[in-house]
Amino acid sequence: MFLTNLSLKRPVFVTVSILALVILGMLSYSSLNINDWPDIEFPYVVVTIIEPGASPEQMETKVAVKLEEVIGQISGVKHTYTNIQEGVVTTWAEFTLETKAQVATQDVRDKLGGIRGELPEDIEEPIISSFNPSSTPIMSLAVTGDQSIRELSVLVDDKVKKQLETIPGVGTVDIVGQEKREIQIDLDKNKLASFSLSIPEVISSLQSQNMEVPGGSLTGDERKITVRTSGELRRVEDFYQLPVARRAGIQLYVKDIATIVDGTEEPESLALFQGKPAIGISIVKQSGKNTVVVADAIKKSIAEINKGLPPGVKIDIVRDNSINIRSAVNNVVQTIFEGTLLAVLMVFLFLRNWRSTLIGAVAIPTSIITTFLCMNFMGFTLNTMSLMALSLSVGLLIDDAIVVIENISRHLQMGKSPLDAARDATTEIGLAVTATTFTVIAVFLPVGMMTGQVAQFFKQFGITVVFSILVSLLVSFTLVPLISSRYLNREEMMPGGPLGRFLAWFNKGFDIFTHQYVRVLSWSLHRRWLTMGLALILFASSLVAIPFMGTGFVPSSDMGESTMIVEFDSGLNLSAARNTTSMVEDCLLGYPEVMKIYSTIKTDQATIYVKMNDKNERDRTIKQILADMRQKLKTIPGIRVSMLFNQGVTDEKGWEFRLQGYDLDQMQVYAEKAQSILEDIPGVVDVSSSSKPGKPEMKLVVKNQEAADLGVSTAQIAQTIRTLFTGTVVSQFSEGEDRYDVRLQLAGQQRQDVSDINNIYLSSIYSSESNPIPSISLKQVADPIFSTAPNTISRSDRYKEIVLSGNLDGISLGDFNKIFLQRVQNEINLPSGYRFYAGGDTERMNETFNSMSLALFIGIMFIFFILASQFESYIDPFSIMLALPMAVIGAIYGLLIMGSELNLVSMIGIIMLMGLVTKNAILLIDFTKQARKKGVERDDALKQAALTRLRPIMMTSMAMIFSMLPLAAGLGTGSEMRAPMAYATIGGLITSTFLTLVVVPVIYSLLDDLKTRMGSKREIALDPPSHEYGQI
Repeated sequence: MFLTNLSLKRPVFVTVSILALVILGMLSYSSLNINDWPDIEFPYVVVTIIEPGASPEQMETKVAVKLEEVIGQISGVKHTYTNIQEGVVTTWAEFTLETKAQVATQDVRDKLGGIRGELPEDIEEPIISSFNPSSTPIMSLAVTGDQSIRELSVLVDDKVKKQLETIPGVGTVDIVGQEKREIQIDLDKNKLASFSLSIPEVISSLQSQNMEVPGGSLTGDERKITVRTSGELRRVEDFYQLPVARRAGIQLYVKDIATIVDGTEEPESLALFQGKPAIGISIVKQSGKNTVVVADAIKKSIAEINKGLPPGVKIDIVRDNSINIRSAVNNVVQTIFEGTLLAVLMVFLFLRNWRSTLIGAVAIPTSIITTFLCMNFMGFTLNTMSLMALSLSVGLLIDDAIVVIENISRHLQMGKSPLDAARDATTEIGLAVTATTFTVIAVFLPVGMMTGQVAQFFKQFGITVVFSILVSLLVSFTLVPLISSRYLNREEMMPGGPLGRFLAWFNKGFDIFTHQYVRVLSWSLHRRWLTMGLALILFASSLVAIPFMGTGFVPSSDMGESTMIVEFDSGLNLSAARNTTSMVEDCLLGYPEVMKIYSTIKTDQATIYVKMNDKNERDRTIKQILADMRQKLKTIPGIRVSMLFNQGVTDEKGWEFRLQGYDLDQMQVYAEKAQSILEDIPGVVDVSSSSKPGKPEMKLVVKNQEAADLGVSTAQIAQTIRTLFTGTVVSQFSEGEDRYDVRLQLAGQQRQDVSDINNIYLSSIYSSESNPIPSISLKQVADPIFSTAPNTISRSDRYKEIVLSGNLDGISLGDFNKIFLQRVQNEINLPSGYRFYAGGDTERMNETFNSMSLALFIGIMFIFFILASQFESYIDPFSIMLALPMAVIGAIYGLLIMGSELNLVSMIGIIMLMGLVTKNAILLIDFTKQARKKGVERDDALKQAALTRLRPIMMTSMAMIFSMLPLAAGLGTGSEMRAPMAYATIGGLITSTFLTLVVVPVIYSLLDDLKTRMGSKREIALDPPSHEYGQI
């Protein structure tokens, strides 16, 4: 073989080349970013349109429908999702992965500009931005202290936020729970009525004052003078002196009709930390930056900021993703080390020689370190997926080296010199080892090429495995024979002492096992159809067991944290919502496992983050604790609690179903029936619906004839009501570099009750100073109608939508889906135009399983191509391909015994088994064909192959099994997600190794008889001798 001959002839060149790769790999490792998940850009564009005071139904008709229509015309749009609340429409446009975010954003901006004239005139300027759903905050902070929230808000704005934004790698800094300063002109409705002042009149007067306007310039003979008109107020008290109107020759001022308050904006949200008022800060890193490095810089900056804060004020770190990332990385590194150690010890048991063992083991660190160079070149990061690939690869990396070193040792026992043994042994199995390696690549490369959003997370996984295996193949053909030719000799084969006696006992036992295996093989070759029947029965039994296993998406990990969504009854104000949230927090803080609680509160719901102590420091799992919390929280009236504990690929609930249709009222009926079904299914918890009971609404219906007769327009009524009860920003107040809104509104004590609406007075357009008309009561021109209105309206792909979601406890996702959909079909008669469909984890599970199945099919197809090329036969590859189901038997039973589901991670283990089974079978069949070339009869050749190749096959299989044991133990942070892969792999290897050693020879002999009957003896004649196998 070219590479082996090169390494033996030019050892210095090969050594320094490998050393250079290792050094570059070390340097690359230090430059790799460390993140929780791969950096993936999902092209989303978000459009937010605000029309203060507009109802959700109005916003849907006037804004959302038109917005979705024009966005849907853009090339590359996959889906649109719209959330409509009072005065706000937010539309997410999901584009295909090939679309550039900047291009998509500009396309949306252009389309929106084309319909700007069709939208309501009083909407605020639309906000259009790109959005990446994978860009979640890497750190959350809470600012607490003895000062008021307003004072803390100023401190956060002026000092904390500005300093955090200067940290390299920090993208956005979002603030929650602030109280922003606002100058409020609180009108007295009685004084307005006494002077017959209309709201439009007051607004117009105030908007024409307190301003500074450029006036151009004067150009003289020698100089140019800039002109500007300045009427800005310097003090808050000066607003009292602003004129608003004249009545009966008397000038009226603000002081005559209103009170000036230097106050704060009405808060939309509140934040609590450990039950105390706080200001929350969420920090999102820039795309492509190292999470751990950015988090360390933030923590260093926080320590400096804390030193300069006033006494009693401090910044606490609520949530730090870098801690889990560091822990996960350290855990994987430890797993790799433990797996390597176990694999090496297992190899030593067979080889009985430390030199041989260490020569083979050199492939593991060399391959892993060199893989870092490939990862850096591809722009990969150290994350959950790439690290899982490396931990999975430990057993694979030593496989090729084991086969090569074992064959070299066998040739040394033939009496050859170390140099000849290294050359001849590597050449003898060169093509077989190459083929086995490429069969593993054939199953992993399609995994890295899968399409779909979730599949993007597996790109780095599949390609990292491929990189590491290719490097291990290079090391096996260069460094291993090179070192063996210089440091191996046939005399030093087994240590003495107690260790030597143990190794002798072990290998004596293995020799007995070998002879027993040959006897079983002889029995099987004489009873081939009975053997195949027994294998088929085992395979069928495993298929029968699948329904008892359950299916899922991604296993949940006990990261010691959970997020709770607490939904309130409709109609609560922010103060009442806070009181209810405090009751929930008091309950949670009573648990000894709870360390931190951080809440963000809105009128409709509160989001509560709960941080618990490490799982090694508590007696219960997070699922058990949350189940207990769920029962206790049921005693608090007026709330519905949902819990998120699947801190894996997503932070969503465990399942989600969406109901689409046209009529929201009719959809609500169907949704309520579906919700009843869901709550009746055992194991389904935290059921919630996006359709909430309507909040109380009072609609003022204008009496058009009366209003016209009295000189009052609908626009005037609407503007008056909006200004008095919501407020209108009429100006701004400057102080230093800061500018604050000036809001005109009704005094707080005059807008607290429904009766206050009836005491509103309007002015007639016919009224003038010469012909004054008394103020007109609102009830003269409008009738109040009380009803309920939806809090929110959800839409998806231009349909109305209601989302039902929840979690599972004691039932698999696959079983739940079957039960629910069957009951919906039987119990709910959906008319045409209405449908239930799976979203969330169910949708992702189905998409990923389809992608995985396709990847598995492609992998098996390429395995056939590789085998056909190696054996130069279309039939011989089937002797190996037909043995692939043997791996499924152990994988299924392994998952069943460990109580695991068939999910995304365990499927990775099953896919890997396809390559491993092929590797073992290739070694067996390749040697058989070589022996037959030398004239050995078929059955004897199979027995010789079994005797010769049993040891390397068992060595590689046992090394792989033992390298996976630390993964299967699942002891570290996030290890629960990786463990099912180990369960499937270990179980599959145990059964496939033993069954393959029997079934593959039987299948080979049956196919060989078939070739004979078909007159295909020419294929054997065309098989090239082993020493002429292709060069690499």
